[in-house]
Amino acid sequence: MVYYFNAVEAPQDDFGLGESISRVVYMGKDKHENVPLIEHSHPKNLWFHVDNYSSAHIYLQLTPDEQLVPFEKLEVPEAILMAMAQLTKANSIKANKVNNITIIYTPVDNLHTDGSMDDGTVTFKNPKKVRKVFVAKKENSIVNKLNKTKTEKSTDEFINEQREYIATYMREKREREREQEQQERELAKLYQDQKQRNKDPYADLFTEDAVRMSNSAYRNEDMEDDFM
Repeated sequence: MVYYFNAVEAPQDDFGLGESISRVVYMGKDKHENVPLIEHSHPKNLWFHVDNYSSAHIYLQLTPDEQLVPFEKLEVPEAILMAMAQLTKANSIKANKVNNITIIYTPVDNLHTDGSMDDGTVTFKNPKKVRKVFVAKKENSIVNKLNKTKTEKSTDEFINEQREYIATYMREKREREREQEQQERELAKLYQDQKQRNKDPYADLFTEDAVRMSNSAYRNEDMEDDFM
């Protein structure tokens, strides 16, 4: 069983008139659910855990646009980040009772686990891709608001849903790569054309003269045809 929550990013303007954005958050029912969540989560989703304490694994489902952004350049909205940190703290038996803790997060594809590890135990392929969030104390209002949105789905439903996300991601990634390759080809052609013009400053002039001469020749031929 997989639990789902909705973390809401409030409007940014002073009057609260902007559009709020709901973000999908999920976690396994128990430590045994950690394995399928790690194996089947979208590789660019973010994994959260309490540093130096046992806790649930909490995941943030990134938007399609965010999934295409390298983690080094990814900026998670502050309100969403705080909601993730508070929910992670609340789902740790020990860390939930103490102040001044640290939450760590990283992309799913940076997690490493194998059959020799206990369920829920992970290491990181690249420790430099792990970020930290400091939490001074528990904010009950944030946690209560998240818990009110809590729903459940079966593990199979979760897996099928993530497969669809990944398929969409791969299609959009390939499309962007094709667009980028096309742009690179066009830029390369412009560069070569400019390079040629720099070698021969009269290239454009000769080309224009050739066109004019060609047009003149056609006109002369037409005139000769008229008089024949």
